[in-house]
Amino acid sequence: MHHANPQRPPAENDAQPRRHAHGDRRPEAIRAVRAMAAFANESEMYLAATGRDESIHRTDLNGLRVVMSGAAPGAEPVTPRRLSEALQLSAPATSAMLDRLERLGHIERHPHPSDRRSVVVTATDHAHTVGAAMFGRVGSRMAPVLAGRTAEELALISQFLEEAAAATHSARADIDDHR
Repeated sequence: MHHANPQRPPAENDAQPRRHAHGDRRPEAIRAVRAMAAFANESEMYLAATGRDESIHRTDLNGLRVVMSGAAPGAEPVTPRRLSEALQLSAPATSAMLDRLERLGHIERHPHPSDRRSVVVTATDHAHTVGAAMFGRVGSRMAPVLAGRTAEELALISQFLEEAAAATHSARADIDDHR
């Protein structure tokens, strides 16, 4: 075991917070991680509650989120295969999810414009109406939180969350690679 030399003057970097294999232990970093965990938990609980209220499974909500993101300008059309990959679902599980969403009137399937073997999945007006009702409540609570921040603060928060999401995705990919 290596012991520090008691005669050695402290090095400049000795005053720096120590980083451990399990993460950054600075109080501010711990607070940020705990805040993200609390937000993630509250988001999950909110989605579970609104999903129960609307009789929509959690997986179906995730699928609908992917479908709705496909409506953004320049986005790739959402196909069942893309949904399977995005949600890490088998083809039969994806098909069952799409059947449920179609029965509830949340999605439509249309022929793919360039691949006759595939379909494009789109969200219906009904899905947007239900989504607005489901997320309007939390949106109205978040509006003052966002309004209280400057454009620079919002840009920094957005950058942080995007990087945190990418880091989390990378950690999940490591798990998937080890299967």
